[in-house]
Amino acid sequence: MSNPSQLPSDTELSRILALKHYKILDTPPEKGFDDLAQLACNIFNLPVCLITFIDEDTVFFKANIGFGNETSEPRQGSICAQTLMADKVMVMEDISQIPHFADNTQQIRFYAGAPIISAKGHRLGTICVMDYKAVVFNERHQEVLSSLAKIVLDHLDLRLIGLEDEVLRKNNSELRNENEKIIARNHNLVEYQEQVTEANNHLEHLQDSFSMLFHLAPIGIGVLSTPDRVIRQANSALIKILECNEDIIAQTIENLIPDVEGQKFLNLINEVQKSGKSAQASEIKLRVVKGSQLSDIYVNVSIQSVGRLGDHDHNIMFLVTDVTELVQAKQLTEEANVVLKSALEAGSVGYTVVEFATGRMESNAQLKSNYGFEADEPFDYTDLFEAMLPKYRMQIKQAVQKAIETNDIYNAEYEVKWRDGSIHWIRAYGKPKYDSYGRASHIIGLNKIIEQPDK
Repeated sequence: MSNPSQLPSDTELSRILALKHYKILDTPPEKGFDDLAQLACNIFNLPVCLITFIDEDTVFFKANIGFGNETSEPRQGSICAQTLMADKVMVMEDISQIPHFADNTQQIRFYAGAPIISAKGHRLGTICVMDYKAVVFNERHQEVLSSLAKIVLDHLDLRLIGLEDEVLRKNNSELRNENEKIIARNHNLVEYQEQVTEANNHLEHLQDSFSMLFHLAPIGIGVLSTPDRVIRQANSALIKILECNEDIIAQTIENLIPDVEGQKFLNLINEVQKSGKSAQASEIKLRVVKGSQLSDIYVNVSIQSVGRLGDHDHNIMFLVTDVTELVQAKQLTEEANVVLKSALEAGSVGYTVVEFATGRMESNAQLKSNYGFEADEPFDYTDLFEAMLPKYRMQIKQAVQKAIETNDIYNAEYEVKWRDGSIHWIRAYGKPKYDSYGRASHIIGLNKIIEQPDK
């Protein structure tokens, strides 16, 4: 296995630059990373998990579960530094048999780590699990750990999007201030459309004010004449969203947006043209030309018939907001949730969401199995408590109530009795969710069958 110091200098420099782009080094602990590390411990039933990011000389611990109060360690001699360059999960089932690492001061005997690799192939860090005794870590466990490394990368990407959005909001502050008086007069663009409709007979007298608002508006605005659907006006924001040039004027909408037939945007224009009523849609897909290639973007649109404008008696105004990054972020989160659920199943972890008001539960097959139920059998909150031995019920209710009051995670171990009479130990975790009024509405729970705890 290569030593990090043997990397070609340009490759290592590229990796370091990619890592610094994420702005993650030497940052305080964050709940999202801590929760992922705790989840890894729960899945594999191991006491230690680290999420690390590795710069020139230091292994930085972004999340540390069970490894003392350390926040970093030297890169030289670190197992994580070697894992960084591995092509797959690195497993040391008994470190005491490996002379180079046998005398580690933490007395770690088992180590398994997966590299965190960006979409461009840059190796950023690792997620690793450890124990103070030797552990067998099979191929399925390794696949789950690799999946968790991808989830860490997804979380890192979403965090960067949030940071970049904050910078963008800050950079746009001056423009928002300059437009504040105009926005205050018009409240919002939908109300402005209504004002335009009512003021068609006076439009010539308001042309200067309208032109200024039109061109400075932070969202895309265009005007189509009908029935030919020719673009008569377009502001700078619309030109930027569609990545075209000012030759947009006098083009038909079909020429502007390739393959527009059948797309929802054109269907909405047809509806407004026929009915004269406004129409809105959120997160619809538009196909546009970027460079020489077709590309899909997602937009929110509002379309309104505005009657006479200039020399044209019948016109349609449309407002377009680019929400591509938001939609892609949501898709990324949904994909990450699929991977996460697969990881839960692989680790024999039960999963449930309970609605407090009704007691209704949504559970995976593993959770039902943990209480002696088949996957296709009905199972609700009452069934769960009836399976629990009576001596634990009040204790668990109090733990749940305390978690609700403190907005914290509850965890507990208790015995359940299956319908066949057998007794089993359960380790359970739960986190309450709250509605917009701050009231606890649901609880999300994880549990698994464990061996009888040491008394």
